[in-house]
Amino acid sequence: MKNSATNTKDIFQNQLKNFKALLAGSKMAKLSAILLAAFSLVTAFKFRSNLEQAIPLLIGAIIQIVYTIKYLQVSDIKQKSYTQMSLQSSVSKFKEYMSNRKKYEMPVMALYAITLIPFALSNKSVSFVISVGVLGIALVSFLGMLAFKKVDSNIALLEATLKNELH
Repeated sequence: MKNSATNTKDIFQNQLKNFKALLAGSKMAKLSAILLAAFSLVTAFKFRSNLEQAIPLLIGAIIQIVYTIKYLQVSDIKQKSYTQMSLQSSVSKFKEYMSNRKKYEMPVMALYAITLIPFALSNKSVSFVISVGVLGIALVSFLGMLAFKKVDSNIALLEATLKNELH
């Protein structure tokens, strides 16, 4: 009997660890968006005398800031108590959060990349900027798709193990 209770505790600790890893990944996405916004703001300030470069950079920063505030907030998805039911509730909230994030992340990143074009054109040729832009967006799209698939499978596994533990 004691072995079963220990095993259940170990499973729950693994579930909690996996959930915290998912939250940490989301916090890294938020940090990345903040860094992109900061880069755009600093660069816009640096080139403030050239409005053709500064205004798109400011727009890019605003896009990242709004995206961060609206879709990258995980503060309401916290594990308040250490029970199976509270973890299941948090996982459901996280799943909804990821669904919204998945819907908007690629369009936001594409718009952000477009706001960098005037700045990039001032330093490189048109063909180089277009080539790097297309490759960059393709790479980010591919890696993002892989990351979202991995997160979706981790959420599904977490939900399945939680469902099994509750029954």
